[in-house]
Amino acid sequence: MNSVTTDEYSDSHFYYKILKIGAPIILAQFMTSILGLIDTIMVSSLGEIAVAAVGVSTSFMFLLFMILFGLLSGLSIFVAQFWGSKDIKSIHKVYIISIIVGAFISTLFFIMGKFFPEFVIGLYNNSGDNGNSIILNNFGVDYLSIATFSYFTMTASFMISMWMRSVERVIYPQTVAIVVVLLNTFLNYTLISGNFGFEAYGVKGAAIATLISSSIGASLLILYLIKSKEEVFKIKLSTYKEITKDFLKRILEKALPVAINETIWGLGMTVYLIAYGFISTDSLASIHVSNQVMGLFWVFTIGVSTACSIMIGVKLGENKLELAKQWGIKFTKLTFGLGIVFGITLFIFSDSIATLFTKEFESSVVGDNVSLILKVFAFYIPIKYSNALHIIGTLRAGGDTKFVLFAELGPLWLVGVPLAFILSIKTDLPLYVIVGLVNIEELLKFFLILGRFFQYKWVRNLTLE
Repeated sequence: MNSVTTDEYSDSHFYYKILKIGAPIILAQFMTSILGLIDTIMVSSLGEIAVAAVGVSTSFMFLLFMILFGLLSGLSIFVAQFWGSKDIKSIHKVYIISIIVGAFISTLFFIMGKFFPEFVIGLYNNSGDNGNSIILNNFGVDYLSIATFSYFTMTASFMISMWMRSVERVIYPQTVAIVVVLLNTFLNYTLISGNFGFEAYGVKGAAIATLISSSIGASLLILYLIKSKEEVFKIKLSTYKEITKDFLKRILEKALPVAINETIWGLGMTVYLIAYGFISTDSLASIHVSNQVMGLFWVFTIGVSTACSIMIGVKLGENKLELAKQWGIKFTKLTFGLGIVFGITLFIFSDSIATLFTKEFESSVVGDNVSLILKVFAFYIPIKYSNALHIIGTLRAGGDTKFVLFAELGPLWLVGVPLAFILSIKTDLPLYVIVGLVNIEELLKFFLILGRFFQYKWVRNLTLE
């Protein structure tokens, strides 16, 4: 085993690395979440049905990004470890694989959203309230008719950002993300309600803003790759000829379980929304607003978990296994502590937050629902933070992807999804009670994943296998 400097074992070095890698990611995620919240506030001026329609439409896009996130997270396992072992040629091969698959997936979603929008919206719109359902469908189709074009630009931005993060180049992609958020916010303000002399486009305005801002973001990232002098970014498309069957098999053996994991998890989150859609359009709006708020509380665990994946992946690639294990333990304690702090914060301010996002609505039902759902989520935050850390960070960094696939999807599909449908269709329980019972699957997942972490089977150098 390679020797490890005393400095690397120090707490100061550990937290310095988290800040260096995680802080830009947290900032970018924070700005993105703020954008989602601002979108929700702006669209809320059109009523709760418009909010529900945008929520349904973005849920379809969320599924696309969970598939991409799974694919790229799986491939990033190797990028980080190849970066640790300074194997640039292999990094380029992984890049080419991700480009091909990413282009294929985004094209499939574009075809579905662009040419079959009524089908997509209809999956979620099951409340039986014909009047509201027709309005929701029209809003959703208007949004998708434009937003689907942004799937290509968002996919390009997502891939390049993940590549750069995996080789510890986090500042530029996060800067671009912030620029995109600010531009999107300005365009939303301009186009949704019709400010600065522009026509009021309603939900179409939100879609146009997304398309323009994401196109500029993708262009800035592609321009960086073209102008960069770093060898790791000098990708030649002809490199695909050097991808052997053995290399592809080795990569996909670890990457596919992650891609399947995130795809089926994202599908599960989408199915939850379908289940809640059987209750009412107010329930769809309530869940969308609550999820947007929770996005703001997720930024910290996303940043810390991504930093964990990169930091531990690099150390495993350098064959510094004991250090990787120690960092994993530190990350576990840090994340659970953050979860407690943010859970208490959310519980205290849940009423005020709900009022902020629902004050434009004619009915108080959505506001009441949001306040109570946020209180439920506040209880689960430490558990969700811990699960995310080990799924995105420790276990995945060491290639323990098959267990993560089982541990995440088992509770979700065997407990959470059936409960969501049974309770939504067969009972008259309040929405917040249903959400609380459905999230029991997170508790089951917590015990499975934490037990696996302490077995340390994830402490492996994949570059030597």
